[in-house]
Amino acid sequence: MFYPASLSADLQYLARRYEWSAEDKTEVRAAFTDCPEMVHFFTVLAAAHRAGYEQCAANGFIRLQAWCTEQHLGDPFGPTFDLAALDALAIEPRKEHA
Repeated sequence: MFYPASLSADLQYLARRYEWSAEDKTEVRAAFTDCPEMVHFFTVLAAAHRAGYEQCAANGFIRLQAWCTEQHLGDPFGPTFDLAALDALAIEPRKEHA
């Protein structure tokens, strides 16, 4: 399976943000291996966090899908989701890795 060049940086970003343990990283790796839907999920999740997405008590622990809808980005799991539009909201730009 082909993985986007940015996946490594996205996973590293999420690992720092969520303070993933070695066991967590193993579970994440197993989740996205040969699964394009999970690759997409982690890519969108990292981009959303860079654009200000937070799950906290103050916002009722908003789910990613609801947050994207509130930002007028549409369904992050739909076939027409525009990741570039989400990236345009980024406070912290995505780092591309070849």
